[in-house]
Amino acid sequence: MWVTEWSAWLRGWSCAALLWACGGANPNAPINTLADGSAAEGGAPDGAIPALDAASAADTSALTASADASDSAAQAADSAGTRDATSTGVDGAQTSGDASTVSGDGSTQPSSALVHYLGRFDTTDPAGPKCSWPGSAIMATFTGTGITAQLIDAGTNYFTVVIDGGTPTVVPTGSQTQTYTLATGLAAGQHTVVLTKRTESYVGVVQILGLQPQGGALVPSPEPFSRRIELVGDSITCGYGDLGIGPNCSWSASTEDETITYGALTANQLNAEATVIAYSGIGMYQNANGVTTNQMPVLFERTLADDATSQWGFTTPAPDVVVINLGTNDFANGDPGQAYVTAYVAFLRQVRGHYANATIICTTSPMLGSTNNAHAIEASYIQSAISQVSDPRVSFMDFAAQDQANGLGCDWHPSPKTHQLMATTLVAQVNSLTGW
Repeated sequence: MWVTEWSAWLRGWSCAALLWACGGANPNAPINTLADGSAAEGGAPDGAIPALDAASAADTSALTASADASDSAAQAADSAGTRDATSTGVDGAQTSGDASTVSGDGSTQPSSALVHYLGRFDTTDPAGPKCSWPGSAIMATFTGTGITAQLIDAGTNYFTVVIDGGTPTVVPTGSQTQTYTLATGLAAGQHTVVLTKRTESYVGVVQILGLQPQGGALVPSPEPFSRRIELVGDSITCGYGDLGIGPNCSWSASTEDETITYGALTANQLNAEATVIAYSGIGMYQNANGVTTNQMPVLFERTLADDATSQWGFTTPAPDVVVINLGTNDFANGDPGQAYVTAYVAFLRQVRGHYANATIICTTSPMLGSTNNAHAIEASYIQSAISQVSDPRVSFMDFAAQDQANGLGCDWHPSPKTHQLMATTLVAQVNSLTGW
């Protein structure tokens, strides 16, 4: 029997040229190549930033999916968290199943459930939850020899599947209602499954209609995490082009994988749940195309990124740590000046208003080069914003500019190696601030 109590995902897109940040264009370089060879956020998948409003939301559809109640099953759920598995998005895992169901944007959280939703899910449609943000995931424990998922994809997303904490596999999805095999031929017994949306909101909203174990059933399991991290960012945090052999490849859904980004790796290493609120091309004050509407402070309030009517209630458990990595696109058209600082201060207060006790870490962009001092200017602006809010739980962290020797993703985005180096830096910072 199909389990139909679910929630939603979303997915994003990418960024724009930062010629100013490197002091002019290289005539032989791609339009989004910095003159000093460092990376600028690449152009949006369609070459322009989408209109992030209700009109664009009308073109998207919907999306989302526990471990065992015993101690051994709880450990299995944790081991499934190779971040391909467990540390995907959470503003506090939403749950559904034997104890209660979520409504609205997830206000209830039973101690055990058939399905755990990691990230922001829209549960207003009784047919099933929807999601769009990258890294949104569902976790479940089941008995049987396999499991399938029935999804409706508004686009052509990619998902990572992890069974029993093993090697990740990839499931590409298509439009309309389809049933996807997540695992088959398993030994009879109890297993865990984690299904993670690796592509961003721009690719489309996904609706989860149900999970169906083969020769078994879903089993109630406890809440899988006690630590929570929220990552707020742009294409870097989405994983834009991280699977591509750059820098000259262009964006595609197949080359984007949030599950190998610095945020995913950090969450995995710290055994924490991670919610990812990221969208390619987006900025703090202005987006990559210079537009000063529908920036991250606007999208941050949404359950589904491209649906202005989809408002997140902030009723699930708050993150312990919030990481903000925004600025690459603000500098895409030159030095944004004090307007960036003003917007940053306002956003820090906005985040604090939702998360009263969270540790907030503000980072620089590894894609801003040294020419024209862009990296240093961004750092000074962020530090100025932090100073103005006078909040002892807000701190600064510098991501080193990426080194081409470590490889490049598509459109000069960070490579897997660079994401690993970023995760090492972030893990150390979180450990020093939280004692994890």
